[in-house]
Amino acid sequence: MDDVVGLKAVDEAVAIRLLDWFRDHARPYLALNAQESLGPLDSDFARIRRLLDRPRTITVCFLGHSGVGKSTLLNALAAESDQVLPAGGIGPLTAIATEVGFSAERTFAATYHPRSLLLRLLFALEQKARRSEDKAATSGEQSGAEVERELDQETREEVLAEVAPASGPASESTEADTAESYVKQAKQIVTGDQFSSASLDYLIKALRYACFGFGDPNSSNPNLDSARIESVRRALELAKQGRAYEQAWATNEASFVKELADHTAGYLAPLIATIRVGWPSNLLEAGVTLVDLPGVGIAQDSYRKITKEFVRDKARAIVLVVDRAGPTQDAVELLRTSGYWDRLVGATDDPDSDPSSLIIAVTKVDDVAEEAWRNTPQQGRPRKREIYEQLVSEFEFRMKGQVREQLSLFGSTTNKLVQEARTQARDRLLENLQIHPVSAPEYRKLILDDEEDRPFLKNEDETGVPKLRQSLERLAIDDQMVRERQLSETLQRFQNTLASAFRLVRSQFEDTESISRETERIAKALEEAAAPKREERHLRVGAFREFLEATVQSRIRELVLEARQVAQDEITDYLRSLRNVHWATLRAAVRRGGTYAGTRAINLPIDIADRFQEPLAAVWSQRLLKDVRKRTGELAADMSRIVEELCLAAVADTNIQTDASLLEDQKARIADRVAVMKQVGKEAVDELRQTVKQRLTDVIQAPIRKACQGFVTKGDDIGTGVKQRILDLFETLAKEATAAAQTPANRVLQQNFTKVRGEINEAFESWGDPIQETVDIILKRRSDALQALNIDQRQRALEEIDRHIVALNSFMS
Repeated sequence: MDDVVGLKAVDEAVAIRLLDWFRDHARPYLALNAQESLGPLDSDFARIRRLLDRPRTITVCFLGHSGVGKSTLLNALAAESDQVLPAGGIGPLTAIATEVGFSAERTFAATYHPRSLLLRLLFALEQKARRSEDKAATSGEQSGAEVERELDQETREEVLAEVAPASGPASESTEADTAESYVKQAKQIVTGDQFSSASLDYLIKALRYACFGFGDPNSSNPNLDSARIESVRRALELAKQGRAYEQAWATNEASFVKELADHTAGYLAPLIATIRVGWPSNLLEAGVTLVDLPGVGIAQDSYRKITKEFVRDKARAIVLVVDRAGPTQDAVELLRTSGYWDRLVGATDDPDSDPSSLIIAVTKVDDVAEEAWRNTPQQGRPRKREIYEQLVSEFEFRMKGQVREQLSLFGSTTNKLVQEARTQARDRLLENLQIHPVSAPEYRKLILDDEEDRPFLKNEDETGVPKLRQSLERLAIDDQMVRERQLSETLQRFQNTLASAFRLVRSQFEDTESISRETERIAKALEEAAAPKREERHLRVGAFREFLEATVQSRIRELVLEARQVAQDEITDYLRSLRNVHWATLRAAVRRGGTYAGTRAINLPIDIADRFQEPLAAVWSQRLLKDVRKRTGELAADMSRIVEELCLAAVADTNIQTDASLLEDQKARIADRVAVMKQVGKEAVDELRQTVKQRLTDVIQAPIRKACQGFVTKGDDIGTGVKQRILDLFETLAKEATAAAQTPANRVLQQNFTKVRGEINEAFESWGDPIQETVDIILKRRSDALQALNIDQRQRALEEIDRHIVALNSFMS
């Protein structure tokens, strides 16, 4: 890490040995002789462990609509002329996030969903068959009953609602379309082709056999589907056992590519829970893990759940992949629905606590250049590559403006604090935004150098792919530099604190003279200097505890109420924007949550929850988290100042005879504790931010789902006037949903802040009383046990402490 200026590169093996030595030898010794020093040491010990265990890789997520070229671009970045992932996929039938990380050889490991997922699909097909009076398809009554017994009542009711035939005009997102998507998914699993002509009867029998092992439809006449169905059965068995399916190129080169394609975009894709691909690549070896997120358009909107898990919790960078249209409203809206915007707004108090960069990759620039070239008269027509270069320069400028324009639509409110947080998040995003027009197909042609398929670009740099790869590598290097710096600083402080603790213990053993007869007089003079410091410390600690105990608790309630008022207005605007959506689409949104109106994703619980959480994140970070960090740091600094003033007073007072070097050590010890305390406050807040971010959306969604379920239970989703009843429901949802969400939001924030309060209080308790500690050092007070030691015992004690100091120095050299 040559870029870590001013800090010595950390030998992690030595650091691990130092921690082991501290745990096994130094800590037990200090627990007996310098208990007061253990709090900061234990805190830094745990921090170093976390830094050593922190992954050496960053996660880069590729986000975009289906068919925009995410997989093609990922292949170009990670595999150059090879293909890690098949491009295209199977469309909106499944939601898989495919992780691609470094491996010396090509491998992949997949875990599968439990059988209940396939039973849900089978139940949907059986209900469709019953409704269409397909007697042949429903002949296996025993199997049908088996499915119903194994599915819980809630799932059965949900599926029944989804496959119920819609009355009235057809819509892009009616329940009938959902039922048809189930059929396509079954065809994909059984036949490997979602557009095959397989009958409903055959699909049901095949899935029954896969789930239960009887009624094989191909037993008398095996066909190509037999192998797929057997693979599905093996996948379900592995899921039952909790085991992953693993495959390596070296052991199965002939089928590796096919099996990988089957898992990521083929017949097994709907069954995949997780899949991780290992690939030998310079980019991946540099510490980058690429994640191909499911494209928008996934059935039942399940892409949002998977996408949020990565974008909200793991992504160090988001690559938003767009085509020639650039970052349109739909594309930029992905930043909100994926959780990325909430993440930025929630970290405006401390952007470095949750860094995540946005990169926009503009694909298919080669197609635009090709089209422009064809449409230009031949006379005086520029070369394709010249048109391409002009488009690249135009795209970079135009698309940054598009992003700025679209971000300005992310809510306007009269709440000054929320608006300020949004402005800061927008400015931060635009300041660090990178635009990369790329041509993965041209890059691949240049790498392959096939005379039958010549590129029109002349070198790889012109494609933009190497530049994007370098940007991702730079992010990985920057992340590793931050980790290295934090590790080096914490190790240095840990070693200094250890050395200071040992010196203090040594000073207690080496002075063999009895306490001065003037101790009483000196103590009186020192007490006069210490008394006002004790009072000041008492007042400041009391005020801080009052802040943590009472002020914060009442402030949380105020913040949630403030956020609710902002959210209510924005949720009202959102729900009113749905008034022109087809009634069947609105009914689907109420019945099952997720649906689509054209390319627009609608999921009432998630959409409303997002519009509640975002203003809450703004006021939470600006008015509470920022204050907690600030007040914690100020109190720690105050303790340091009070001790330093006491030390200076002791040195200046001729009535107090003291060892200046011991006081310098004490000031250094307190300074280290201040640094630890500030870090404890920051880390406690960061952990709180992450926990709340993960839990809050779920608790906010619950009352919204309950309101929608109540609407369906009463039968208001059926019959004449259903659209008006839904619109009336929307009118009340904004107020009632936010009111209902207020209580669980309060509860989550209060409960999680209790943990933070405990961690901060525990850290302060570990300090002990720094004023009394300083007084004891000045007076050279010892415990009765130490004073009772004879000369030989003191000598042996000095030899023991010297052995510890020598051992520590061996780690520091």
